[in-house]
Amino acid sequence: MRLSLAEALFYALMVGAGEVYFLADAVRLGATALEQALVITVPLCVGPLGPLTSLAILGRYRRRKAVVVGAVTTQALVLFSIVISDLEGWLSPPLLIAFASAYQVFAQAAGTSWASWYGDLVPARIRGRYFAARNRIAQVATSASLVVAGLVLQRLEPGAAGVVAAGAGGLGYAIIFGVAGIFRLVSAGLLAASPEPVAELLGSRRESLAFARSDEARPVRRILLFAAALQLTVYVASPYFGPFMLEELRLTYAEYMAGSLAVVVMKFVSLPNWGRFIDRYGARAVFLLAVVLVALVPLPWLWARGVVVVVVAQALSGLSWGGHEVSQFSLLLESSPARSRLHVFAAMSLSNGVAQLTGSLLGGWLLALVDRSFALVFIVSAGLRVLVALAAPRFIAPRLGAPGIGRRRLFLRLIGFRVSGGMETRPVPVDDEQAERSDVGV
Repeated sequence: MRLSLAEALFYALMVGAGEVYFLADAVRLGATALEQALVITVPLCVGPLGPLTSLAILGRYRRRKAVVVGAVTTQALVLFSIVISDLEGWLSPPLLIAFASAYQVFAQAAGTSWASWYGDLVPARIRGRYFAARNRIAQVATSASLVVAGLVLQRLEPGAAGVVAAGAGGLGYAIIFGVAGIFRLVSAGLLAASPEPVAELLGSRRESLAFARSDEARPVRRILLFAAALQLTVYVASPYFGPFMLEELRLTYAEYMAGSLAVVVMKFVSLPNWGRFIDRYGARAVFLLAVVLVALVPLPWLWARGVVVVVVAQALSGLSWGGHEVSQFSLLLESSPARSRLHVFAAMSLSNGVAQLTGSLLGGWLLALVDRSFALVFIVSAGLRVLVALAAPRFIAPRLGAPGIGRRRLFLRLIGFRVSGGMETRPVPVDDEQAERSDVGV
C-alpha cells in the first residue's frame, strides 16, 4: 500500500502538468467555441469505453493489475503523441480532441479497475486514514505541478493562448506534456510492483443484469439518474469557463494557473469538514448541501472582470465539487454491494459522459445563438442547476437509521471550517471508534 502512496504522487504530477492544460492548448491552436467544448466533453463521453472494455477483460481473466498497468502505460504514450504533434506542428483542434479522447478512455479503464483493486486491498478499518493520506499527497502534488507548468508556459510561449495567432508557439506545451508522460510511466512501474488480492466480481452478463433490475439496485439507479441530470446542467456552462478566461478576460498563463490552483487549494482546505460531516451526519445530508453549492458556481462569473473574481469563483467551485465528489462516492458505496461496484462505476461513467456531451452541445448552441454572451450561458446553467438541486431531496431517499441534519444547519457549520485543519477524506464508512480517533486528519 505504500507503493500506492508514491504512485499517487506521480499520478497527480501528471494531472497538474498535463490534462489541466489541454483546453489552453486548444485555444492556442485557434479552436472554435464548439471545439473548445468538445476537447472537454467528447473525451468524457467516449471515456466509458474504457471501463466497459475492462469489464469484458475481467470477466474472463480477473487480473485487475494487468488491466490498470496496460491502460496507464498507453495513457503515457498518448501524451508523448501530443508532444510529437506539437513539436512538428501537426496538432490541430480535431486531432487534440482525438488524443484527449484516447487519453480519457485509458484513464477510465485504469480508474475503474484500480477502485475495485484497492477497495479489496486496503483493510476496512484503515480505509479512511489511508485514502486521506493518499488524497493529501495527490492534492499537494497537483498544485505544485500545475504551478510549475503554468510558469513554464508563461516563460516559453509567445503570449496568452487567447491572444497569439492560431498555432503560434507550442514548445512550452510539448515540454509540460512530455514531463507528464514521464510521470505516468513512473506510476505505471509502481502499479506493476504493487500486490493484487484475488478478485470477487460479478462475472456473467446475466448476473450483472439481474442485479441492475433488482430492488437492491433501486437506490443506485436513482443516484445514477440524478447524477446524469446534474452533469447535463453543469456542462451547459462548465466547458466555457476556460475560453471565457483566456479569450474574453485575456488572462495570462500565470493568471489562468492561479485560477486553476484555487480549485485545488479550496478542495484541500475544505475536505476535512466534508469528511467529518459525512461521518457525523451521513452522506445524503452532505450531498444535498453540496448540490446546492454546485448550483451557485456560475454566479460569481457574472461579475468576473479580472483574476481576483476568477480566483473567488474557482474557490467556490473547489469547495462545492470537493463535497459533491466525496459524498456521491460515499452514497454509491453505501448503496451497492462490493461485487457490483465495478459495474456501478462503469455505468456512472457512461451515463455521465452522455449527459456531459449533451450539456456542452446545448451550451455551444446557446453561446452561438446569443452571439457569444458567456454571461447568458452561465445564467441558464445556474437556473437549470437550481431546479435539479431542488429536486434532490425527493430523488435521493434517506437510509433507515442514518444520521441527519438540515442543509441550513450543515451549511452554518461548514462555513466555520479551519484553514489550518489539514485534510481528511473519508469516502468509505468506518467504525465509530475510528471516526472519533481521526477527527483532525491523519
